[in-house]
Amino acid sequence: MDWDDAAATWDERDEVRAYAAAAYQSLVRECRRIGFALAGVRACDYGCGTGLLSEQLIEECAAVVAVDRSPQMVAVLEDKVSRRGLDRVLPIVGELSPAFVREEPVFQAPFDLVTCSSVCAFVGDYPGTVQLLAGRLRDGGLFVQWDWELDPAADEPFGLSRDAIRAALVAADLEPVFLDTGFTITHDGHEMAPLMAVGRKGSSARR
Repeated sequence: MDWDDAAATWDERDEVRAYAAAAYQSLVRECRRIGFALAGVRACDYGCGTGLLSEQLIEECAAVVAVDRSPQMVAVLEDKVSRRGLDRVLPIVGELSPAFVREEPVFQAPFDLVTCSSVCAFVGDYPGTVQLLAGRLRDGGLFVQWDWELDPAADEPFGLSRDAIRAALVAADLEPVFLDTGFTITHDGHEMAPLMAVGRKGSSARR
């Protein structure tokens, strides 16, 4: 998919809005379960697209740095930020890399929360992506991802296996505290049941 071409009408897709809403509710659920307070946190929504998840995160979070490599997706979010007064959402166009993390000013302060909604299965180096993002978490911070589960028997296998996700979290010094189906929604007779993974940095949860 050409994400720039899809940007203008992305928010008009019912399944896209439903996915973002369900992802946020699953995040709230798991944060409550493990005693992680979302209120007042500094978050990074990596692969933010048009910001459908970022918009919901800002209801609780103190600030959301919303990063995507698609200029047109970010432009849609910038328009929403301007029109709706979402001044605590900071949209940034960027491709994750060691240089980006090292040089981007907003990445110099640590985050309490990093989210990746339907992003990690699309990146070229999944373990490296987790490593870079986890490296910007403060102790006790959370890394949260939602992705399609790999079906090796499919005609065109796509997604991530549970073993691959767990291995990437552990390699990035994250304690896997949840790895299972995050939510299930049905659109036009098609069921969406992505995996959700929550990794905690260090040994102490932020409360």
